Amino acid sequence: MSEDDRPVRKCVCFDIPFATLKAAGVQTVEEAAERFGCGTNCGLCRPYIAKMLRTGDVAFAVDNPPPGATGEGG
Repeated sequence: MSEDDRPVRKCVCFDIPFATLKAAGVQTVEEAAERFGCGTNCGLCRPYIAKMLRTGDVAFAVDNPPPGATGEGG
């Protein structure tokens, strides 16, 4: 899978790249929310942040719907 096939690279609500979270040493989805606001608005980035924490990847294919997405902001 090429980088072009993995367009999900950031929390779009707060414009924070997953690479920034990784570089900052974020260890949990909750920490990403507390420190950067990620996952506290629409919530769609939360499963991708969890995937980043599991895999170390910072770019993902779009999941329809993303695993664990509830549509609730938090």
